[in-house]
Amino acid sequence: MRCTALALLPLSLACSDYNVTELTPDAFSGDDTAAPTVDEPFEEEEEDDCVESSTAFDIEEVSALQDAFGLPRVRDGLTLQLEPDILDGGVTWRPVTVQVLVMYPIWFFETYDDSNSLTVHFHPARNPLEAQSISQSIRIRKDELEWSELLLPADADWSGSDRNQMSAWLDFDLRDLVPEEGYTITDYFVSLEWDNMGYPNVGYSNFELNCAQNWTDYGSGGGYVQNSGQDCSWPMLKIEIETLDPGDCE
Repeated sequence: MRCTALALLPLSLACSDYNVTELTPDAFSGDDTAAPTVDEPFEEEEEDDCVESSTAFDIEEVSALQDAFGLPRVRDGLTLQLEPDILDGGVTWRPVTVQVLVMYPIWFFETYDDSNSLTVHFHPARNPLEAQSISQSIRIRKDELEWSELLLPADADWSGSDRNQMSAWLDFDLRDLVPEEGYTITDYFVSLEWDNMGYPNVGYSNFELNCAQNWTDYGSGGGYVQNSGQDCSWPMLKIEIETLDPGDCE
């Protein structure tokens, strides 16, 4: 996100260390009066060799936590790209999990009543204007997440007056939403959308990343706009994918 779009001052901050606990969100029915005359061999369910899981994007590999941000009805996201050779040999892929670092100021967290929701949007396209999204909303329930205390860097901007935060990684499981056959594109877009309260906060990186990959909808009715400049802050996301290799399924 561009800090100037929200009337924020640009920041220059070195990587900061922080510690957050990561999350990872047979019944028998039959007639017991009759027994089968032939014993059926039990077949164990085998893992599908043609499907592999991997991490496609991890914000912690490209930057470090700097701030915590949230605004009502804002959408903010990233254009990301897979390595082109991942699709060699007819391989397809699909996103299965998006992890988001959610945060609350400690003073707010103590009385939080589980009323906020956060939404993840996945667009199988280079930007959010080229394809409809697959979306999932999750209500933030305190007792369903592992929370850790976190102190934001001294020059955090948006949450500079609320540096003491409670934080947790929130999992969005997209397996039942995205097509099982997967995609053959390499570019995709993932964004977050806040509810009408603008909470929870989401962790944001240092202002050192590519603005052209960052699109924001400020909720004013104008839709998404592509950010400009050289130094933008990205939401703290981790994205896991599955690849399907038809050759290994034979």
